Amino acid sequence: MAVLDRMPNSALQIERFALEGVNVLCIRTRGRNSVSESRANAPRLCQRLTEEGRDGLILDYSDCALEHTVPQFASIAEIFAEHLPKHVALAYIYSAANMMHAMMMTKMLHKAGYAARCFSNWAEAESWMREKVG
Repeated sequence: MAVLDRMPNSALQIERFALEGVNVLCIRTRGRNSVSESRANAPRLCQRLTEEGRDGLILDYSDCALEHTVPQFASIAEIFAEHLPKHVALAYIYSAANMMHAMMMTKMLHKAGYAARCFSNWAEAESWMREKVG
């Protein structure tokens, strides 16, 4: 079952749901996402993945407008690299507007030892994730 939250004082919507048949959390964002929101949400998301014992995470930013510069987004990637459980696979779905953010995030996570890739569409991300954790 999907849960849709609107962040307080923000236009950002976050939908959370499990990928059927595997132990993967999916996060789909819509709207504008600020640097401060990402800095607050990244550690909480890592904690949730740890507490729930998840094997994978699909982050769908294809309908999200990031207000981050690429270097600012690198600081968010560092939070994930420091706090994400090492066994968790991460798939990042991007739009043309945030492709460089996705590439930088997954490259940094890959260098830190994670199975991480970025994708331009849901079907490819889901297929890759099922292969990784299934």
